[in-house]
Amino acid sequence: MMPTLISRIAPPSTSNSEHLICWTKQLVVALGFLVLFLTAGCDRQDPNKPPAGPYTIAEVFDGDSFNLNGAKNQLIRVRVAGIDAPEKGQPYSTKARESLEALLKSGEIQLSPVKKDRFDRWVANVSVANQDIGLTQVNRGYAWFFRRYQSDLSESMQKAYADAEQEAKRQRVGLWAGLGSANRALEPEPPWKYRERTRKER
Repeated sequence: MMPTLISRIAPPSTSNSEHLICWTKQLVVALGFLVLFLTAGCDRQDPNKPPAGPYTIAEVFDGDSFNLNGAKNQLIRVRVAGIDAPEKGQPYSTKARESLEALLKSGEIQLSPVKKDRFDRWVANVSVANQDIGLTQVNRGYAWFFRRYQSDLSESMQKAYADAEQEAKRQRVGLWAGLGSANRALEPEPPWKYRERTRKER
């Protein structure tokens, strides 16, 4: 359509300067429309992908969720796939958040989106300097392997996360420090059970 429009703007057959100026203006306008036509949609955001990086940290909420700013300052809400970290009010929630924040600050953040959840967050595999952030949180004892949503991970990642959780339990690191304690208050409570319990108590 646009090339046809330009082809219809024939140069003036006269040397009259006014006609030449008029023709030049028409050509400039037509070329402007052509540029708009060709670039339309170039900046549209793919709904199946988060905005592009590089990313900067906007806020870290807990050990598995945070907000980023994209390259064009878009706000991106992220939930780390495959893990569930202690909720605010649970033991080790602060340490889990601090661990995640330090990891995110350690290099360039990469997101591999899986889906969007009901809170409009990107559930994503997150890595920094080729380090799997979800796996590292489980290794450190600051998150559970979230088996309910294990399908968000590949089979090899599922095994790695399960093995990491077992090893963290064995070494009693992080939130697993009180595992098997006679003091029930020290026994780690999974966040999904904590959320369910606190909802019932409201």
